[in-house]
Amino acid sequence: MEIKDILDLVIGYGIPLVAIIISIFSFYESRKVTKVQLRLNEMEEKLKKYELEEKEKERAAGNKAIVEARIYNVSKGKYKLKIWNSGQAAAYDVDYEVPEELKKVVFRDKVPFEILESGKSFEEHIVYYMGMPSKLYVRTTWNDADGNRNEREQLVTF
Repeated sequence: MEIKDILDLVIGYGIPLVAIIISIFSFYESRKVTKVQLRLNEMEEKLKKYELEEKEKERAAGNKAIVEARIYNVSKGKYKLKIWNSGQAAAYDVDYEVPEELKKVVFRDKVPFEILESGKSFEEHIVYYMGMPSKLYVRTTWNDADGNRNEREQLVTF
């Protein structure tokens, strides 16, 4: 065989064979890339859904009042019950309840508190005596701007 015949064979069969091999390899690689791209798109969609849910939760929390209670020591033997609004919206007709056996030691001078703005608070006096439980449940109740009644029960300590 001459060089011309060998060249004709390489050009006639070799180049198309190399082209087919390269095409098959490219097709395989593009399928892998497509799968990765699909997974990436799914992850982006999940992330967008999560971010949307978080923003909706923040917006809902921004329209809520959260009334909380705690007891703190003013001076030796003197305590106060502090009720405050830690939410982002105003609370209306704020009230609280303590256990029946402790109703006589907690003064109720300021309740129902008509409007408790966000970040604001009010305080009530507590008479502490020896033998009194060192912790108690306080249930706060309030209305939101829509008139819905809300409540929260907390364990507070001296």
